[in-house]
Amino acid sequence: MALASCFFPLPPPSRGACTRAHSAAAATATSPPSSGTLEAILSSRIIACLRAQDADTAMEAACAALSGGISVLEIVMSTPGVLEVVKELLNHYPSSVIGVGTVLNAEDARKAVNAGAGFLMSPGTIMEILVDHHNSNVLYIPGAMTPTEVLFAHNTGARIVKVSLILSSICWHMGGIDKS
Repeated sequence: MALASCFFPLPPPSRGACTRAHSAAAATATSPPSSGTLEAILSSRIIACLRAQDADTAMEAACAALSGGISVLEIVMSTPGVLEVVKELLNHYPSSVIGVGTVLNAEDARKAVNAGAGFLMSPGTIMEILVDHHNSNVLYIPGAMTPTEVLFAHNTGARIVKVSLILSSICWHMGGIDKS
C-alpha cells in the first residue's frame, strides 16, 4: 500500500457556503496576500515533503533538495527543531518557498508563521487555522481524502487542497474484491 498526494487549486466558494468568520474576512480582501505562494506552488508543480529524525539531518536533506532544484519545500512539524530549520533555510534560500506540514492546531500554526513559514499544511481541514490565515501572507493547505472532505475544505474557503490517495492492489470485479 502506498500514499500519494495531489494538490488541487479550487475556485472561490459560493457566498452561502462560507462560515461567518470567513465571509467577514473575504469581504475585506480582493486578492489574498498568499497568492504569490500559491502561484509558486502551481508553477513548481511539486512540494517536496521532508521528515527527519533530527534538525541536522533535516537541514542537510533540505539543502540538498533546494540546491538540486526544488523550489517549494515542506518540513513536517514532527521533525525535531523544525522551526529553527525553517529560519535557517530562509536565510540561505530566500527565493524558495518553505512551509511547515502536519500542522494540527492554531498554536503550532502561529509558531510556524513566526519562524517564517510561507505555507501551512494539515492532514485535514482545521477551521481555526483556516480562519486565522485566510487573509494572511501565509497560505493554508488543508488535506482531504474523500470527495466530502474536499468539498468541505472548498466550501470553507480553502484556495488549494492536498488530496491524499491510498493506493493498493485491490481490484474490483463482478464477483467482489480480488486482492491479488
